[in-house]
Amino acid sequence: MKASHKQIVSLMAKGMKQAEVSACLAKKGIKPNSVRMIEDTLRELKKEYRAKTLFHLAYILTKKGII
Repeated sequence: MKASHKQIVSLMAKGMKQAEVSACLAKKGIKPNSVRMIEDTLRELKKEYRAKTLFHLAYILTKKGII
């Protein structure tokens, strides 16, 4: 998993909304940082890990020790 993907999921798992994650990434100077990119990343990760929801994705990644 890419470091940027890991960071996005970690922030989401802490309860941040997609817009807040976008602002956080922009503040750190990480690009791309658009809400659309975050949505696409989460969609890809859900598909890759066969997660039905974002909560399920966070659970799977935590269980595997990724986040």
